[in-house]
Amino acid sequence: MYTELHDPRNFSLRRVANSGVYAGLKVGERPMRDSVPAGGICPGAKIIVRDIRVFYGNKQALYDVSLDVPENRVTALIGPSGCGKSTFLRSLNRMNDVVEGCRVEGHVMIDGEDVYDRNVDVVKLRARIGMVFQKPNPFPKSIYDNVAYGPRIHGIANNREHLDAIVRDCLTRVGLFEEIQDRLHDPGTSLSGGQQQRLCIARAIAVSPEVILMDEPCSALDPIATARIEELIDQLREKFTIVIVTHNLQQAARVSQLTAFFHLGRLVELDDTERMFTNPRETRTADYITGRYG
Repeated sequence: MYTELHDPRNFSLRRVANSGVYAGLKVGERPMRDSVPAGGICPGAKIIVRDIRVFYGNKQALYDVSLDVPENRVTALIGPSGCGKSTFLRSLNRMNDVVEGCRVEGHVMIDGEDVYDRNVDVVKLRARIGMVFQKPNPFPKSIYDNVAYGPRIHGIANNREHLDAIVRDCLTRVGLFEEIQDRLHDPGTSLSGGQQQRLCIARAIAVSPEVILMDEPCSALDPIATARIEELIDQLREKFTIVIVTHNLQQAARVSQLTAFFHLGRLVELDDTERMFTNPRETRTADYITGRYG
């Protein structure tokens, strides 16, 4: 149905192919469809979302979104601006609770527990499902205290030696410790933009979350810093489940194994990333990834 995606005579499709989205596939070759069933239900799901609807006052932003987020994989959320992907991301750890007039209906289950159950402790929930925002936002504290903050308030560290070990381990995981080991007591805001974002990721993993949500974490970074973050995401998925919102289709292709395409508040398609970018099921998906709109 979408054999034109492989036709090098099509300029808009060729432009995406040359940018690396189709890397690894030969002309005319189609990926195997063996990981995600057509309905989008993934085996080994960490998060199960069913019929999520989000309203801002009287305006509905999401319409009956259902999908499964597989464990220890990266799921990318793509779509044009205003399509609801960031709203959906924030619904996974109830960040929409802090938005006045926002109402959420439906179910989000993590390991069988509905995060919207009235008995759920939201503070503990956000320790399980951490978040990294679009713009680096280190606390007005030292580099050390940025990472140590979560373990302190959640009572994770038994003593100062334990806390030191957590801080060092998290900074090492994000590739920052060797760069700043002599500056641990400098303000976090003294770091470069890319270093600040890695510091925020270190802060997020310091409380040992099960899931990390990333809302366009590289949009404010230069290409070198972006490459470091993408490499880090690939490393982190060995231990964490990651959901990332991105406008960069090449980034989605590089870092994710599963991609969800949103349009006008609805989930249009969910599939293996390689498959979606080479042989999408929906015309709207094909139009978006080939640059016809968005």
